[in-house]
Amino acid sequence: MSPEPGRPAAARAAARKARAAEARGRRRERWEALFAPWALAAAGAAVSAAFLFQPALGSRILMLLAFMAAARGAGKRVSVLATVLISAGIVAANLLVPVGRVLARLGPLVLTETALLEGIERAVTFEGLIYASKASILPGLRLPGRFGSIVASAFVYYERIVEYKGRLRPASLVADADELMLRVWEEPPAGPRRDAGARRPARGWALLALAVAAAWALLALS
Repeated sequence: MSPEPGRPAAARAAARKARAAEARGRRRERWEALFAPWALAAAGAAVSAAFLFQPALGSRILMLLAFMAAARGAGKRVSVLATVLISAGIVAANLLVPVGRVLARLGPLVLTETALLEGIERAVTFEGLIYASKASILPGLRLPGRFGSIVASAFVYYERIVEYKGRLRPASLVADADELMLRVWEEPPAGPRRDAGARRPARGWALLALAVAAAWALLALS
């Protein structure tokens, strides 16, 4: 009896996904052992502020690449294809309102310089903030007070949504979105990490200070 067609390819794909998930898990463990959750969140907020104030598009793109590398180091999923597709959608939506010097005409679509640059800037800003939050928010983050618990829970649910492994398909968007919400809501909350208050190595603090200093120095140079 001949083997089922496509079975070896499917098995190899499943093995690759398993290895990738295992590698992400190891990176996540190293990342959480290196940085204190509150210090990483504070550094992420400081770097994100410098990113938002950054006027130079080239510098923003450079920071986006750094955020993507940091997110990967944190053990989070980084999809270049998804980033490009989402960015292209943002740019395309911005081009629907032509502003500035006309660069080209594609039928009814008018490609203008200002709309193109603003679209790229908005796409880079959106993706940059997404990856910065991926890299800087850890499950062990605890904030004081009632408001702090609400914010911490929001970060946890946000991370679950970002890391959701299901599919959102146009043909069944409502049903897929319901499935996403149910899985995010019904997943048991993560208990406090045993090492949440443990001392972190000095190189972790040094890396955070270096990241904040580099972000604001790049802003000053721009």
